[in-house]
Amino acid sequence: MGEIRVAIAGTGNLCSSLVQGTYFYANAKEPIGLLHTELGGYKPSDVKFVAAFDISEEKVGKDLSEAIFAKPNQAPKVVNVPKLKVSVQMGPAPDLTEEGALSSIKRSSAKAVDVAAALSKVRPDMLINMVSGGSDKASTLYANAAINAGCAFLNTTPSSIAGDTTLVKNFTNAKLPLAGDDLLDQVGATAIHIGILEFLHSRGAHIDESYQLDIGGGTESINTLEKTKDTKRSIKTAAVTGHVPYKFPLVSGSTDFVDFLGNGRDSFFWVKGRYFGGVPFTMDLKLSSEDAPNGGSILLDAIRGIKVAKDKGAKGLVQPVCGYAFKRAERTNLATAYKAFRDLTG
Repeated sequence: MGEIRVAIAGTGNLCSSLVQGTYFYANAKEPIGLLHTELGGYKPSDVKFVAAFDISEEKVGKDLSEAIFAKPNQAPKVVNVPKLKVSVQMGPAPDLTEEGALSSIKRSSAKAVDVAAALSKVRPDMLINMVSGGSDKASTLYANAAINAGCAFLNTTPSSIAGDTTLVKNFTNAKLPLAGDDLLDQVGATAIHIGILEFLHSRGAHIDESYQLDIGGGTESINTLEKTKDTKRSIKTAAVTGHVPYKFPLVSGSTDFVDFLGNGRDSFFWVKGRYFGGVPFTMDLKLSSEDAPNGGSILLDAIRGIKVAKDKGAKGLVQPVCGYAFKRAERTNLATAYKAFRDLTG
């Protein structure tokens, strides 16, 4: 089937896990943790990184294989990545960062490149947006650069890109596929919460109240706490609500940052409901996970899904990829979303 040429905006923890994953699964004897070894004829080893953008002094100018392990990244190292011959370029930085904020980083003094021109030189199939949460202006700039360069776009961040009707129209007019927003992790809190509530409803239980709260370390948790807490809570709550056909009090979101958790995240679930005879029950669960690798498997699927869609001439919003891989997406339940994705990818 050939290679999938990928450009990256934001070389943080998720990027680190993604890049490492393509090499890990190329040589793994058992593909543990990989949802699909092959999708539409494409394997993880078919992914080729051709461009990368960031704004951090620790990363700009370095080979991508080095930048993914530079500070403040904390994603676990699972494989040695060879030199990729892809130098991280200085990207746009239009979003205000507060001095002294936990999420502040030291910007590179390098001049920002023309992203569209840089993309046009390497002809990627897609640009993946993984910039820091809350960088809404930068996300929009990258989306427009993808249109100008003629490549597809995947938005893993909470920024409203796939949810922006104007941008969707522009991608459609340019005959380019688009998917997002906010990646739905493999064993993430939102996916688990949806699964629990779908299961209880399918067993005839009535759900009265529920919450899911996260405490984490790492840059993603910092950004959520300082910049996107309300947005993330809205997205996560809306994503869960649509999977039960009636309303009930529900809260889903992040609550605090704990530095010594590193790239780890603790998620707490609570459900109150009633079953046969109206007898009440409660459920308490805790999930502890590493944040960055949690997105790797789903992102590898989304990359291959959007490539297959591109091969088939899809344009605009690719709903099967959105429903399968992202929180801010239209779907009735996970099973139908997964079936639509499998139908797309064959």
